[in-house]
Amino acid sequence: MIASKILMVRPLSFCSNAETLESNSFQKNSHDPQSEVLRKAQLEFERFQNVLTDHGIEIMKFEEVLANQTPDALFPNNWFWQLPDGRLFISAMFAPNRRREVRNDVIEKLGSKDVVDYRNYTEKNLFLEGTGSIVFDHQNKLAYACLSSRTSAELMKEFTMKSGYKEIIFHSYDTGGNEIYHTNVMMAMGEKNVVINLESITNAREKEFVVNTIKDSGKNIIEITHHQTNNFAGNMLFLRNKKGGKFWVCSSRAYNAFTPMQRELLHAEGKILHSALTTIEDNGGGGARCLMGEVWL
Repeated sequence: MIASKILMVRPLSFCSNAETLESNSFQKNSHDPQSEVLRKAQLEFERFQNVLTDHGIEIMKFEEVLANQTPDALFPNNWFWQLPDGRLFISAMFAPNRRREVRNDVIEKLGSKDVVDYRNYTEKNLFLEGTGSIVFDHQNKLAYACLSSRTSAELMKEFTMKSGYKEIIFHSYDTGGNEIYHTNVMMAMGEKNVVINLESITNAREKEFVVNTIKDSGKNIIEITHHQTNNFAGNMLFLRNKKGGKFWVCSSRAYNAFTPMQRELLHAEGKILHSALTTIEDNGGGGARCLMGEVWL
């Protein structure tokens, strides 16, 4: 099951979000003026969209509501996710200013009749941030999640009980020993391949569990290093267009971080589309995958 339609939100107030900086080791605080960061990010965003539309990927386009002052609004995959059966889930977001990203006009356009809202869980300090927290294998109804301050085991269990997916929970750490904040920066799911940073899973039993689950699902593992993860090589999305063309979508930084052999393996599954997202990656701590929310209806 591969999405052929995505939702994207053009940024109007993008900058390095002070409320997420502490828990996201991939995020930097830029020394450039905010206006310059925004200008560069908007240019990167538009070029990235053009690459996708040039290859027939359908985009549901929105623009950030400036009055909400939501610097991470261009990462919509964190506040909602939709399953292939059409069910829509509203996330419990860690940062208070990210909770303002939830929009009724977007929810209406997504057209789901079954909506599950987890926002009340923030009162219990339980968080689950969409397809940042969860990397889905929809073919096999598996939900992979590395636990962190933004991904709660209790809320993962609640979701999997409701959805019928099986939870694959583990811990993942960067080279500084910090929890990797989102699963989708260290892992990406294709039809045949799974890109994953296994060295970030330091618990031997958890690593064995993850590896065996991937192998049992019939998929091949493309293992990436910490260096490649830091260059957003794990932050990709596998998509198709209406004509059946299949694509791995990533940033140019991620593309250049892959070895020739890794690129060959990925390209055998789908054409690799990439565009430069350096400003967005540095200031937002998220890359290509984070810009796209899958739409299934």
